[in-house]
Amino acid sequence: MHAMVLEEVGKPLVPTELPRPRPQPGQVLVKILACGVCRTDLHVVDGEL
Repeated sequence: MHAMVLEEVGKPLVPTELPRPRPQPGQVLVKILACGVCRTDLHVVDGEL
């Protein structure tokens, strides 16, 4: 599973390969085809929150 990971505040996000989660009983695994970034996410990356 591809993900962008914040390893340190104020540094760029790092493309990372993560293991695929295994759903537990009563859970489902949802495939995300696209996502957006909200301004709050950018504040976190910049260390403002």
